[in-house]
Amino acid sequence: MRNPPALAPAALATAAPVPWPGTSGWSVPPATPARPWSACGEAAIAPAAGGARAPLVVALHASASSARQWRALATALEPAHRVLAVDLHDHGVGPAWTLGARHALPLTLEDEAALVAPLLAEAGSMAQGGGAHVVGHSYGGAVALKVASLYPRHVRSLVLYEPVAFRLLLDDPASHAEADEGLAVTAAVQTLLERGDEAGAARHFVDYWSGHGTWQATPEPARAAIAMRMPVVLQHFGALFNERAQVAAVGRLAELAKAGLPVLVLSGGATVATTRRIARRLRELLPAATHETLAGLGHMAPLTHTDVVNARIAAFLESRASGRDSRRAPQAAPRAATCHAPNAVPSTAPHAAAAARHTEFPPPEPPRRDLLSID
Repeated sequence: MRNPPALAPAALATAAPVPWPGTSGWSVPPATPARPWSACGEAAIAPAAGGARAPLVVALHASASSARQWRALATALEPAHRVLAVDLHDHGVGPAWTLGARHALPLTLEDEAALVAPLLAEAGSMAQGGGAHVVGHSYGGAVALKVASLYPRHVRSLVLYEPVAFRLLLDDPASHAEADEGLAVTAAVQTLLERGDEAGAARHFVDYWSGHGTWQATPEPARAAIAMRMPVVLQHFGALFNERAQVAAVGRLAELAKAGLPVLVLSGGATVATTRRIARRLRELLPAATHETLAGLGHMAPLTHTDVVNARIAAFLESRASGRDSRRAPQAAPRAATCHAPNAVPSTAPHAAAAARHTEFPPPEPPRRDLLSID
């Protein structure tokens, strides 16, 4: 097993952290983005100049954020890469789940992965000269893990910044203290939402991940945007804790990494206990991956220390630019999932991801109303 090096990037010594109320925090992005971001048809995969396709990078955002958190990464990587950032359910222009449909079925990671499947299907498999680098942060990192486990033949590499794979804690007796901490956050958010206090739920959520007082320093427009997303954020916690196949999926990913899939797992040296423990679990379960700790950074570093994190991601992808895939494991091709118009209620049953489900993995457990009823 590789020991994670404690990195001290030079940028940290010369640049102060971006203030939370600034443009790299939870602030509301400009109303008109410079380019389309949604994976639901607004961002077609077009050939690069000269007819050649630049490698595709699919980027997945954190809970209560949006695809636009990856704008700076796109600027850093393009035109050598084509970056498409996906708006997950109830975020940005992504399809609706809880908004306008409070009694929708519980969300699963497969439902989120289904939003990525059309991009992978159009990009083609590695054997066809296609595939995509998949990048994910926090909840988006957990979704990226799911995508890689479902469609490994369509994934060139995997980059994760503190994926909140809470089930890895729940299924490990030595990690139950950290699992209880995550469950306590979930319970607090759920209780506040049941009281109709979405702002209170958002405050508890933001202050947990970024420190007490962060919510107070957040501009009012950003607070409103975060509070609006809290019902689906609660669904995120349910999806993460109820991902019963997670240990098996990470085990399969470990085999793929050993066979040649490049995997980079980044964590912050100043993160919270839950994600620190998840990083340790991933070091144990993914010994062939590259694990790095970025000194002094917290869980939201992809937004608060954008340049540092993006530089590491860019360097990793560049180092893999000429690599060749040697994996031979069979895998079903992803099938395009139906994309819903913004704020439309998903109509497929029982889960939007059913068309993209991989047969080697068990189906999600039966829907449950109480997200804290975990087994």
